[in-house]
Amino acid sequence: MTTRAKMETAVARFEAALEQVEQSFARLAAVKSREDALLEENAALRAQAENATAQMEKLRESARELADLNRQAILRMDKAMSRIKSVLGEEG
Repeated sequence: MTTRAKMETAVARFEAALEQVEQSFARLAAVKSREDALLEENAALRAQAENATAQMEKLRESARELADLNRQAILRMDKAMSRIKSVLGEEG
């Protein structure tokens, strides 16, 4: 093999290796882009989950308040009914 042929073979191998490197970088860039998109999606989902948790806690607090108001209303109604019975003479 002549020096020129060796040089051409070496250049061809170098160009092939360079092409492989470029393809690897392109794949890596695509993977990185997908990873970034997934990280953004993950952050958005976490924010939604935190928001849902906060809303659920507010709903639980509202439910506790409504239950307390319901108990108070029942007590007032019982007292009012007792007074009405007392006035009508229907105690006991």
